[in-house]
Amino acid sequence: MPAAPRLRLALLLSAAAFPALAQDEGWTRFLPKLAPAMVACLQGEAGSAASAALPMNHGRALVRLERADGERLECIAELAPPGQPARRESLKPLGAAPPLPGEDERRFTLERPCAAARQVSDAAGRELGWLSAPGCR
Repeated sequence: MPAAPRLRLALLLSAAAFPALAQDEGWTRFLPKLAPAMVACLQGEAGSAASAALPMNHGRALVRLERADGERLECIAELAPPGQPARRESLKPLGAAPPLPGEDERRFTLERPCAAARQVSDAAGRELGWLSAPGCR
């Protein structure tokens, strides 16, 4: 297959895999601002993924995590000025708490979970993590 049709096919497959990204819906619309908070919450949580993130008052973010064993956690992180790392303030089990709107429609991880995952970078181009659909493993 010539390169141009392969590129078109790849773009079509990417749009099908990430429809919410194309429409900028759900919690991923906060991704540029909240990615550092997700990174802070995921550090030390090998195999975990952020399933949602929302801004809070006073420069903080709420991040929902899911561990590899399925346990759900809620993390609060303090955001820092651009280019500086966020700081995790708390991490607690969620138990049977209801999901946030759009929770687990996309997953943010520190390691690339599959070939279809999209790299997330900061304004300076530094890799922060990877955004993928839930089935991407």
